[in-house]
Amino acid sequence: MAPSAICMIGEMVWELTGKVVGQRLVHHDGEMKLERTVEAKGKVFGEDVTYLGTTWSMERSQGGMVVKGVGMIMTKNGEKAMLQGSGITTSKAGPVGSFRGSRYLQTSAPSLARLNNVALVFEIEIGPDGSYKDKTWEWK
Repeated sequence: MAPSAICMIGEMVWELTGKVVGQRLVHHDGEMKLERTVEAKGKVFGEDVTYLGTTWSMERSQGGMVVKGVGMIMTKNGEKAMLQGSGITTSKAGPVGSFRGSRYLQTSAPSLARLNNVALVFEIEIGPDGSYKDKTWEWK
């Protein structure tokens, strides 16, 4: 009997594209961290949004990096949602590469409120030229 696959990923919530607008090395509590800020645009449930986020990446002892971050999504109508998340690199050692992880969102905006009660999973790609691509799905 073949094992059955369980699909945990639901609807794609957004796809954003943008660029890295700033980065710096930060030394805090004995650790070196790469701080990176991105700006991106896209759609959340078909509504145009702008995203601004900052992440902090640290090397993992087993290789790769762990990343933690915060961000804000803003709709054209002025509604906002705050995000927190974390993930790990999946390839390409160094300051650019592929990141996978989870996020949580908090908002009082009616158009985004359904996301208050779901975990979100993401795939982020950052290119050597600073390009930024972010795909995020709800996790059922």
